[in-house]
Amino acid sequence: MTAAPGTVADEVPAPRWIAASLRENEGRDPLGLQTTTQDRLMPLLLPGILELSRRARYFLFHAFLLNEYKVRRLPADGKSLATFIRRREWELGLAVQRCPYGCGSSPVGARRLGDVAEGTGPFPRGESVESSLGGYGLYYRSPLIELGIVARAGTMLGDEPIPIDVLRPTERAGRLASTFRSAVEGTEYYQRFMWTSEPVPAAVIDEYAGVACLCRLRERPDERDAVHDAIFGSDPPVAREDDESGPGASATLNAGAVQRRRSVGHYLSLVAADPNVPWSGRAYRDALWSYPDPRSDGHALVAGQWAALIAKDVWQEVICSVWSQFCRAGLARSRDLGRGLTHAEVREVASNMVGGPPAWASGYPTAAIAAALEPAALTVPDWDGEDIDVATASLDTLRWLTAGLDTATSAVVVLLELARRTKGRSDPGWVKASRVRSAWQPSVAEVLAAVGEHLDGQPSLGETLWWLVSRFVVPVHERIAYSKLPDFTFRFRWEEGLLRFYDHGIERFPLAAIRADPLSWLTWDLGLWEGDEPSESRLTDRGVAFATEVLG
Repeated sequence: MTAAPGTVADEVPAPRWIAASLRENEGRDPLGLQTTTQDRLMPLLLPGILELSRRARYFLFHAFLLNEYKVRRLPADGKSLATFIRRREWELGLAVQRCPYGCGSSPVGARRLGDVAEGTGPFPRGESVESSLGGYGLYYRSPLIELGIVARAGTMLGDEPIPIDVLRPTERAGRLASTFRSAVEGTEYYQRFMWTSEPVPAAVIDEYAGVACLCRLRERPDERDAVHDAIFGSDPPVAREDDESGPGASATLNAGAVQRRRSVGHYLSLVAADPNVPWSGRAYRDALWSYPDPRSDGHALVAGQWAALIAKDVWQEVICSVWSQFCRAGLARSRDLGRGLTHAEVREVASNMVGGPPAWASGYPTAAIAAALEPAALTVPDWDGEDIDVATASLDTLRWLTAGLDTATSAVVVLLELARRTKGRSDPGWVKASRVRSAWQPSVAEVLAAVGEHLDGQPSLGETLWWLVSRFVVPVHERIAYSKLPDFTFRFRWEEGLLRFYDHGIERFPLAAIRADPLSWLTWDLGLWEGDEPSESRLTDRGVAFATEVLG
């Protein structure tokens, strides 16, 4: 008997195990600009410090855990070590959340802890985060390895590779572990509950909180000095047979320590000049660009490096505004036509992104815009209608301007002003960092040089917009998106001679973090500055001495 049309029997059979071969997601870095900061510039400027390695006492705590694990001869396998670390992080998290001093610190695993710490106890045992090595693996393992404190699993110590991470047998590493142990060894938590799986009474956690909370570092000079030496010191410059990096490892650590010292010293000089720097991302960025007069050649070198980072982020916001408007305009045009766009239509879309604000005709000379970049000669209204004098505004104000307006013409204005402010700059730090590029995008120095060559051709504004789209947007995004397959992250791609747009996230993409929070928190924890309000921020005697020592 034949089934009626539309019934199950009439459907084309297909194996149920077949799944879609592509996984759609927006992708976090569609033009490959974040990776320049994350993978190239930040390791150069502040080696050994990650964005989320923010609290100095965790360096002590994790060194302490690794040491206790070894001393007590616990199982030498990665799974057991990971479980041990995650559970100890959970218990420290409870203690931090119950800090008797009301410091408000946020511990590793705060989200998973939720409201547990608000109870009356006994508190259940748990684990901090789902990552295999907990917060240690996510935020502090790489720094501790780069600082020369930890030898990673697989390191050759003797004739065999070690199966788990261990502390290196150095004075710096040993001080981290021993000073934290001195702080907590008298607590009932350390003497008993750290080694059991039974629920922990509130009184035990509260006693532990009084000595182990993240905020207590400033009150413990021995611990503070141990962390200071771990971050800014280095081991004797001799080859170590047990070092997986070979004879040059110690020299690398020393070079990293010099860079960290200079970068932190530079940061402290910014705090001294502007007390808002530890509290405001915009003040931090403005200060990095308009830094105080360098005290020495070493200070000038590091200041120029950080200024190049700020210029790179301005360039990212510029091209992001072009990208954003191009995605919107291209998607709208392709919807109107009911198909992808030809090469000529793509060029037309890009060339006509001139409606602003500020608005010009597509044929208006780009050089005329550049020539108007003098004080009071060119103003651009922001999103609130307030006129911004381009030539006198801070560079970060201009970055915010194009990010807020999200228009291609504002991007051109800010790019031309960036080129004007950096023309002829040749100090060593700037030259070194401005030439850092990624696998996907040219360096900011290459971009600025290309802008000058482009202007030599006397282009119109429409031609400039097409130049930006065709050089820095379309081909770059296609290469990146193809590299991520089977994750489908395309916003557009060429198919059979047409550029097809996808309604797959056309908003802006964010800047990568540039260590504002780690620099603020770590220098605070180490007692290098003080003050509970922006207007009160000032260097301590330790901070002044440190900046003077490393900068001159």
